[in-house]
Amino acid sequence: MRIVATTFMDGFFWNNFKSMEQDFLRFLEYTPYCVMNDEMYSPKLTGLLLQIGGYIDSAFKEMARFFTFTEVKSYKIKRGVLTEKLERKAVKDIIDYCAVFEGIYDLSNNSHGDLIAKLDFGLQHLRPFEKFAGAKSPEWWTAYNKVKHEYSAEFDRANIKNVLNGLAGAFLLNALHYPSIELLWKLGYLEAGSRVGETGFQNIMHHKGAFNEYMKVAVSNLSPLNLGIRIETPLFLYLRQ
Repeated sequence: MRIVATTFMDGFFWNNFKSMEQDFLRFLEYTPYCVMNDEMYSPKLTGLLLQIGGYIDSAFKEMARFFTFTEVKSYKIKRGVLTEKLERKAVKDIIDYCAVFEGIYDLSNNSHGDLIAKLDFGLQHLRPFEKFAGAKSPEWWTAYNKVKHEYSAEFDRANIKNVLNGLAGAFLLNALHYPSIELLWKLGYLEAGSRVGETGFQNIMHHKGAFNEYMKVAVSNLSPLNLGIRIETPLFLYLRQ
């Protein structure tokens, strides 16, 4: 089985996420996040929400292209209609991706991890794809589409709350997608340890090629890596025990 390099693996998506995160953190220097401010909207947030929505859409497309190898027959079945829609460039909504990636990465449940926004007014626990459990679009994604297509009537949806949750969704895709995990491991962002009864991550690191072999097993099973993971950025923290 050969894993084809993608822009996740090359760092393109990670670097773009970090840029969006920094833009949002600069905004929060002037308008800090708190309950009374979470509905605050602005032209700056409009630009960020539109950027995040486009990023998420492109990220899912790249994730779909990652599974180009025919050995994973169950993925070919899961992908089903999405493959045909991608070929016709007819993917119109995030639910098309939910049908595939919710079953692989358990996005609605953060893959049994805890995603935390480290805000000045306290820690905020987020589940940006929670509505995927019911095959529904997240509120921030709906806001993105409304602002994109009906700005004059829907501009107030570009608020701090929706931008924060959309950005958390972008972070989570980087924290869970197979090639991104490998990249973050190489860059030193990822700290990992074993779950109880599982192979320790340090043991994997100390054997040449073992990490790639471990990754291939997860890919062939279409399941998240069975490892405890810790990934931290200036704004977010992802923990899975």
